[in-house]
Amino acid sequence: MPILKSIAFLLILSFIGSCNLINPAEPIPAYIEIDDYTVSANYITQGTNSSKVKDAWVYIDGALLGVYQLPCKLPVLKQGVKEIRVGAGILENGIASTRSVYPLYKFYTETRELKSGETIKLNAPNFEYFPSLSYTYYEDFESDTSGGGISMDTTNNSNANLQLETVDVFEGQRSLKLEVNSAQNSIECITVGNGYLLNRGRDIYLEMDYRCNQEFTVGLRGNTSSGEKTIPVLIFNTNPGWNKIYINLSKFVNANFDVSRFKIYLNMQLASGASSGFVYVDNVKLISN
Repeated sequence: MPILKSIAFLLILSFIGSCNLINPAEPIPAYIEIDDYTVSANYITQGTNSSKVKDAWVYIDGALLGVYQLPCKLPVLKQGVKEIRVGAGILENGIASTRSVYPLYKFYTETRELKSGETIKLNAPNFEYFPSLSYTYYEDFESDTSGGGISMDTTNNSNANLQLETVDVFEGQRSLKLEVNSAQNSIECITVGNGYLLNRGRDIYLEMDYRCNQEFTVGLRGNTSSGEKTIPVLIFNTNPGWNKIYINLSKFVNANFDVSRFKIYLNMQLASGASSGFVYVDNVKLISN
C-alpha cells in the first residue's frame, strides 16, 4: 500500500507539472492609452487644421502592434524602453472598409518605458503635415482669390448660382453654398483657370469640410486631345452635420494619362421627389507629396 500511495503521489505531481507546461502562466502586459489627438497646421502655408482621425496605427520599435479605434487602451507584451510611433488613421474616401494611415501626416513618436501591469498615457498625439508637400490648391472662401471672386465658378451645366454663406460656416466667416430647388434644379461649380499639374505616382488627396441634405458628386475635369474629359470620383451621401473627408485622387490621376491639367468640380442635381437640396463646403484643399 505505501508503494501504491507513493506512485499515486508521483502521478499527481507529474499531472500538475504537465498542466503547467500546457498552460504556462501568461505574462502581464503593459498598457498604452490614447484618449485623443491633435493636428497642427500653419494656416498661412498649409491651410486649416480641420481633421478626422479615426484610428491609431501603433508601432513598437518599428513593428506594427495593431490598428485601434480612438480612444483606445491597448496591451503590449514588450517591456523596457521602447520607441512608440503612432500613425493617423483615416477613412479613405469616407468609407469604413478603407481604413488607412494618412500618408501626408507625419507619425507621432515618443520613447517611453513599458512596465508590466502599468499604463502609460500618450496625451493627445500631435500630427503634422510633412514639410515638403505641394499645396496645389486651397480655398477657404474667406477672401477673394481670383480677381474679384472666389476661385470656383459655375459651369454651363448649372441653372442655379453659387452663394457665399456667412451664417452656417464650418470656421471663419464664410463657406460656399450650393442650393437647388424645383425651379433651379442643377448646379455645378469648377475651379477657375487652366487646371493643375498633378504628378503621377504620388499620394494626391483632396481634403474638404462639408455638410449636405442630399447626394452630390466631386470629380476631376480636364482637356485631352479629343476634347473635355469628366472624371467622377466620389458620390457623397447625405450628411446633415459638418464632416471632414480625405479623398484619394491618386488612381484617377494615374489612370487618366491623357489629361495634363486637372480641375476640381462639384455637381448636384435635385433629388427625385425633393423640393430643395443644399451642400455647404469649406476648406477645399488639394495636396500631394
